[in-house]
Amino acid sequence: MSKVRRATLRDVAKEAGVAESTASRALAGGAAVSEDTRARIFDVAERLGYSMPRRAKPTFPERKGLVGLVVAALHNSFYSHLIDRIHDELDALGYDMVLIIDDLSSAAASRKIKGLIETAIDGVIFTTSAVDSPAVEILIERGIPTVLAIRSNKRGNVTVVESDNLMAGKEAMRHLAELGHTRIGFLLGPKETSTSLDRFAGAQEAARGLGIEIDEDLVLWSEFSHEAGYSGLVQMMGARDRPTALICGNDVVAIGAMDAAIKIGLVVPRDLSIIGVDDIPMASWSMISLTTVRQSISEIGTLAARRVAKQIEIGGNHEIAHDILPTSLVRRSTTDRPNKLAD
Repeated sequence: MSKVRRATLRDVAKEAGVAESTASRALAGGAAVSEDTRARIFDVAERLGYSMPRRAKPTFPERKGLVGLVVAALHNSFYSHLIDRIHDELDALGYDMVLIIDDLSSAAASRKIKGLIETAIDGVIFTTSAVDSPAVEILIERGIPTVLAIRSNKRGNVTVVESDNLMAGKEAMRHLAELGHTRIGFLLGPKETSTSLDRFAGAQEAARGLGIEIDEDLVLWSEFSHEAGYSGLVQMMGARDRPTALICGNDVVAIGAMDAAIKIGLVVPRDLSIIGVDDIPMASWSMISLTTVRQSISEIGTLAARRVAKQIEIGGNHEIAHDILPTSLVRRSTTDRPNKLAD
């Protein structure tokens, strides 16, 4: 006679349509679960004959759970400020945060993600995901509350908090066109990121409306790094028909390009106008004074934290939202009219 298998927590979570961590919290009387979700989980547990194992009383019952924050690297100060904002908001909401420095885009992403799930993480915020990130899909499939901050996967199956990157590209192009630039180069980030794709698409749309032709030879895709900006500028300024202005993927790339411009004897903006995106704090330093398109680090961080907390409370990824926050042009000292139009 075969032994009857006892229902497990995973069985209850699957039947109730929630993450295992949510089912566990609900059955244990945790506060971060809505009453409707809690009732549904209890009904399923009773129907399946699930018996909640005895557990030690939590040391800090006032805390609601643990959120993983995934960041690929910390070389961009934008992410340092974003991390601070997310941490502070999660703390105010009663959640603890663990920082995961890894882009989770390699072949080992599946193993790493499963390891994270097994550490009882209740939700995850990605800040550097690619449009085809397997890690995001694994979390969605497992019902783990997931939020993409800064970037989108373009699939509509996960909550996203991002800036209006299409408008950022448009604003940058329009600004340079108003100054009289028609030969404009691009030093962009990775082609598999929504931020790069959308900013370039916005610039292309604005260029078409302005009658400006974009030379594909002046479009370089690389990384969001100082090194990429430096090497990209050197490569681009070696072209026979140089651009008079550059739109950079972000401020770090733009600062790298400015560094290279000084090295090869160019004067910014007399010889070359440069514009970035983000408005990181150092962009406003007087020795840099970078013209850029600002996105709100604080608003993105705050909203991303609130979105993942709400998902944890209702259980899983049932409530998908897409927040697009406005951007704004910040004109400083690195853009001006092309030299041929100067007085």
